[in-house]
Amino acid sequence: MHHSIHYMSIVADAILVLVFVAFILLAYRDIARFGSGISRAWAVGRTTLIEAWHNRMWAIPLIWLVICLILAFSIVRGYTPGSEVRVYMTIFIRAQEVILLLYLGILACLALPRERERKTLITTGSKPLTRLELLLGKIMGLGAAGLIMLLVMMLFTWAFMKVVDSRIRTDAMTVYKTEKKNYNSLVRRVPPDSGVLYTARHGVLQAQNFITGKLRIAGLISYAHNPPERFIKGGSTETVYFEFPPIPAKLTYQPDFMFRFGLLPKGHPAKLQITAIQRDNPMVTEEATVPLNAGGEAAWTPKHPERFFGYVDPTSGKYYNPGPVVLKVTCPVFQVYLQVGDGHHVGETSCLVSGINSHMVANHRDYILPKPDPVITGFKSNGWQEITGPGKTGRTPPEVASWEFKHLNPLDIPTYKGSDFTVHLLCGVSKQTNEAIPTWAALIAYSSDDPAHPVRLLRLHINEKRITTVHLPRSLLDGSPLIINLSSTIHGHWLKIRTDSVRIMQRPSTFIANLFKTELIVFCEVILLVTIGVVAGTVLGWPVALLTTMVCYILGNLFVFVSQLAKANGFELLNIVEQHRLQGVWYYQLGSFIDGVMVHVLEIFVYLLPNFTRFSPLPYITHSRNMPWLFLAENIFSALISMLPAIAFGYILLRRRELV
Repeated sequence: MHHSIHYMSIVADAILVLVFVAFILLAYRDIARFGSGISRAWAVGRTTLIEAWHNRMWAIPLIWLVICLILAFSIVRGYTPGSEVRVYMTIFIRAQEVILLLYLGILACLALPRERERKTLITTGSKPLTRLELLLGKIMGLGAAGLIMLLVMMLFTWAFMKVVDSRIRTDAMTVYKTEKKNYNSLVRRVPPDSGVLYTARHGVLQAQNFITGKLRIAGLISYAHNPPERFIKGGSTETVYFEFPPIPAKLTYQPDFMFRFGLLPKGHPAKLQITAIQRDNPMVTEEATVPLNAGGEAAWTPKHPERFFGYVDPTSGKYYNPGPVVLKVTCPVFQVYLQVGDGHHVGETSCLVSGINSHMVANHRDYILPKPDPVITGFKSNGWQEITGPGKTGRTPPEVASWEFKHLNPLDIPTYKGSDFTVHLLCGVSKQTNEAIPTWAALIAYSSDDPAHPVRLLRLHINEKRITTVHLPRSLLDGSPLIINLSSTIHGHWLKIRTDSVRIMQRPSTFIANLFKTELIVFCEVILLVTIGVVAGTVLGWPVALLTTMVCYILGNLFVFVSQLAKANGFELLNIVEQHRLQGVWYYQLGSFIDGVMVHVLEIFVYLLPNFTRFSPLPYITHSRNMPWLFLAENIFSALISMLPAIAFGYILLRRRELV
């Protein structure tokens, strides 16, 4: 399947190359004189810009502003400062995209057909103006109109967000002063929130660049060993995910999943709840409950091995491969902990597959290991994971959320007061009991090369969806992975966390710079659609040109969907087992063939069109993340590369028809 996808992209690239070669052969004279023709092209562009102004272009930013203000004041109610900024920026940027793409797309489709209707193209053609200059002039004029409107919208956005930021900073300082006054007067035993002070000083607009780590949950972590040992908690929702590559099996012997967990306490009765899943087809699953012996060992063979193991058909010699397999493992027994090995070696893994077809694996081994460092998750709710605090008596330890940060460069991480670096915590809180007590958390940080000497912060006040700042010694940035563990210290208090709940802060960047980068990416999307609209108008009337442009834009936004559909060879309405049973049935074969041909033809069209999904600045600007210059350069380069074949195709079409 991967070869077919590569083949389709090659076919699309070959078509584009042929179009470009034909353009070079036909337009080499126009290209040679284009250096002196830039002024003539801009003369056409200036005329187009003036026409856009007379078409009430100046009203578009005003209409956009009115729509944004109505949406902003009617939707934003009771949000936290960070969420408020995200909603505002989403409204302002999305409205820019929709209005400009619609308005300039229509003008682009009208550019040449309207001149043909007015007979003004005859006068234009009589001037010393090449068709390439005419085509580029129309694109330049409409592009200049879009850029002017974007700059005006950017200034309105900046002014509005600065007002919002000023209000948020004032409110944050008021809250901090109140908390500090209450703390100093001993009315409350909770210190003033450091995150509120950070917001009051820095606001919420500057791009807070930060590094996130790999999140893993553990019911218990033992620091007595190097590296520390991780345990999952029995009777909880903690789940271990083991991911295996495709597993080849023998026809005469079924492979077994072998499990080996360390038990705490040792010899305690335990069992596993296992769910096997086809990674490429999650609807294919099988569940089982398997007891562990006193040594923490167990073996399991699926009842339907053909769903998870690959076999060679003895009659045809073809290899039936259901793909990678994921095992979800939990422990339903209370008062027991299962130690999970990191899986880098055979003796350190908690799960492997034995009894496989050794002739089809590397080194001819009779076993397969899963990916190392298996993922452990806790209770999931609305995109968050939740970890609970200690037991009521304190004997049951709290769950632990662990973040691993690799490849940290100390030069990219600023210091606080010359010796510490800053870590931001952004966690949610869920209180099952002790509702009146504030939530406190314990943080442990250590270098993976020296876990015996961790940095312990035992008292961190956690507020719901507020930033908590922590300062850690720079000595932890010694080149080895940094581990930060977080747990609740209050019984009945759950911490809601995500991958970005613990962030190592980097140097911030200004809001205006980040906003300008965002507007440039929107402009790349706009100028690309303008190019398609102008090209479509070379041979089509404006209604058909508008429809063609709209179809190109829609297909350009379905790039990822069509690519994934092609990987599956079309719409798979049946699971892999049923497909295997229907192999050889004529109507199934015919339907699959027609489905595959249609999908691959659609895939060629998608590869011929620009990929509009590349232009996505919102994840950066809405989350106050600095947009890398490399990301901006990639978007500009992608827009230019996509424009060249479109311009070449438009020149060929325009050259082959009369001007009237």
